[in-house]
Amino acid sequence: MSTPAKLNPVVDRAQLPRGDYVSPNLSVVRLDYAFPNMRVGDTRNNPWPYLRRGIPHNWYVDRRDPGCGFLSRDEAHIIYHSALQFRERRALEIGCWLGWSTAHLTLAQVQLDVIDPMLANPAVRDSLTSSLAAIGVLDRVNLVCGRSPQKVDELASILQRRWSLVFIDGDHEGTAPVQDAAVCSRYAEADAMILFHDLAAPAVLEGLNYLRSNGWQTMVYETMQIMGVAWRGTVQPIAHQPDPAIQEPLPDHLQGYYVAGRA
Repeated sequence: MSTPAKLNPVVDRAQLPRGDYVSPNLSVVRLDYAFPNMRVGDTRNNPWPYLRRGIPHNWYVDRRDPGCGFLSRDEAHIIYHSALQFRERRALEIGCWLGWSTAHLTLAQVQLDVIDPMLANPAVRDSLTSSLAAIGVLDRVNLVCGRSPQKVDELASILQRRWSLVFIDGDHEGTAPVQDAAVCSRYAEADAMILFHDLAAPAVLEGLNYLRSNGWQTMVYETMQIMGVAWRGTVQPIAHQPDPAIQEPLPDHLQGYYVAGRA
């Protein structure tokens, strides 16, 4: 049994920092206290072509490496509320960076396997474990240094793992997202959900396309970097209302996908 969070993370919506947005149907949690190096970054300093600089939401980074962003506040709440329906079940995260997404997943009381090659860096691993310990969820996480899909196969074989929830935020280039989707689909439970971050990148959408072509139901969440969800069996994706202040159109490669909260 996990130790409870040291602070009550549920807060009043009015406590959100200016520039943050969370879909109005979702209760708000705030874990900033466990990430003392997190700050609002400047999207103008990031050269990645798929960063949506026109979205009026805070883009959070770690001051020690300000070129790599975290999930937006809204995106973190999508994975948290999605994970709530999988309490005490097995979940898998591919790509965790410094644990912002990991913290929101484990706060929902899933048993989480995390795969990321950056865990070989002692500074990254120490920072991540410190944050998870501050929230009281470290004992819910199995940290694995390595890359998908090889490590997913290895975990599934050695530990006899199958997962009910998967969050993919790994390599966004080439065929990597499709490979992630394929291996996760192979080891997903019959009732399962797979979430993707950064569908603004065309290669990431190919992972969602793979699942759709293999019988999964799919949908898009209009967030800062755009998220995707695939599900099957008895589980259901959460409802989401996009921020009406977003004026930037969805990229052309997402045309034809149903967007949550849009008519």
